[in-house]
Amino acid sequence: MKFAEVQVGVPYPEKKLKVTEEEVKAYLAAVEDDTPLYFEEQLVPPAYAAVFTRWEALTGEHLEDGTVHAKQEFRYHKPIHWGETLTLRGQVKEKKEKRGLKFVAQKVEAFNEAGELAVESEITIILPE
Repeated sequence: MKFAEVQVGVPYPEKKLKVTEEEVKAYLAAVEDDTPLYFEEQLVPPAYAAVFTRWEALTGEHLEDGTVHAKQEFRYHKPIHWGETLTLRGQVKEKKEKRGLKFVAQKVEAFNEAGELAVESEITIILPE
């Protein structure tokens, strides 16, 4: 993706994502988190949102070598459980150049099966020259 091609405010196509038990268990094993609550209540750990709100996961675009993941913020509204299908919506909120760097900020919202907002994520990346 090139900075000049980034369009602010244009929604990405909506995407459905099933949060599978296998993927959540693999994530928990990878981060060495054996918190009983996640297994007993089949809850998705909050940091798992970093998996499905990534730029590439939502858009299908590949970021160029040299892209820097500058920051990411989450706001949690509803718990997510194993087996739920989420609806993801996102768009670029802002793009700007500062001190010769090209910043792009993306907002992603994840809605649960009841249509309720479960998680909001804002990601800022720095694109290479």
